[in-house]
Amino acid sequence: MIKYPEYERSILSVASSVLKHFGVSDCPHETLPEFDKLLEKNYKNVVVMLFDGLGVSALEEHLGENDFLRKNLICPVSSVFPSTTVAATTSITSGLSPLESAWLGWDLYFKEIDKTVAVFRNTEQVSREKAADYNVADRFIPVKSIFTRIEEINGKGSAYCVSPFSQFHSKSVKHICRTVKRLSEKRKEKYIYTYWHQPDTAMHDFGVKSEQVHEQILEISREVERLCKKLKNTLVIITADHGQTDGENLYLEDYPELSSMLERTPSVEPRALSLFVKDGKENEFRKEFTRIAGDSFRLFTKEEAFSEGLFGKGVMNKKTDEFIGSFFAVATGNKSLFLKREERIFKGIHAGLTEEEMTVPFIAVEKQKELRKSFWL
Repeated sequence: MIKYPEYERSILSVASSVLKHFGVSDCPHETLPEFDKLLEKNYKNVVVMLFDGLGVSALEEHLGENDFLRKNLICPVSSVFPSTTVAATTSITSGLSPLESAWLGWDLYFKEIDKTVAVFRNTEQVSREKAADYNVADRFIPVKSIFTRIEEINGKGSAYCVSPFSQFHSKSVKHICRTVKRLSEKRKEKYIYTYWHQPDTAMHDFGVKSEQVHEQILEISREVERLCKKLKNTLVIITADHGQTDGENLYLEDYPELSSMLERTPSVEPRALSLFVKDGKENEFRKEFTRIAGDSFRLFTKEEAFSEGLFGKGVMNKKTDEFIGSFFAVATGNKSLFLKREERIFKGIHAGLTEEEMTVPFIAVEKQKELRKSFWL
């Protein structure tokens, strides 16, 4: 089933609710009403825990209705598009839509250096060598984080990021939970955001319904439940950047006629492909692409991709416009189009428009402040 992004009820809305709660006024996007209502209680700590790939369909597949995460599910919300970590985590950690941030996906073509760059790793798409002596994405598509925006108003110590890549380096779910507990005990009212790469990594390697994924999700549910039992005066939100679905891989190297019509290799994601087609080859390319992958992809023109609001609302970043080629191929079925066969075969996939990829949970756990008992003597 195809599901288009609903930006007014999305992980971007979650970020907007956080920004509004901490007094950041220059956020134009809609907040999430369910989150706003909880934030009215003015908890000392607001914690948002994001688990990569933990879509609603995965929760329903691997957890029972009375398991901790499922029984605390408030509502499903939408991912952004593309439904992938680069775009989604940038939205939830900046309060910007992909249209505004230009962080669209794993590989982006930068005309300034004439290279397609894996933005999280700062490496070239094909050779995987270092793309430049500086961080290419940070230079050409800089983004102010939600943590900076909150601290500009509330002062140092009012916003924290806990992940394997942050100052509060984390090596496991248990480690993340210990860090959240410690930070929650600081006196100041604060926002704490956490990120963990599972179950996404296991899904890619073993498939969405695998035993390995089952164990990862059980561990997440168990450790978060233990954490919540220890917290006081804290609102904990659990969500995801996107979901996943099991898929079939196609490889561009198997279709030389198709690749010969391209100016450069496809970019963004294997299920959300920016395609720079040679002048005069547009009709021929559309026909050939439809023959090869038309059962699993919708081929948008650049103008259609923007007019249909795939990347959200706001003022378009000029780099977003540059990153989209003459066509943009969006997965609506179970196929992905990789450049070539590699050692790692992706069984679980994401970045497309299926319901499994686009629907993520908004889970809430409230831990009220403990009141001291008083006695009349």
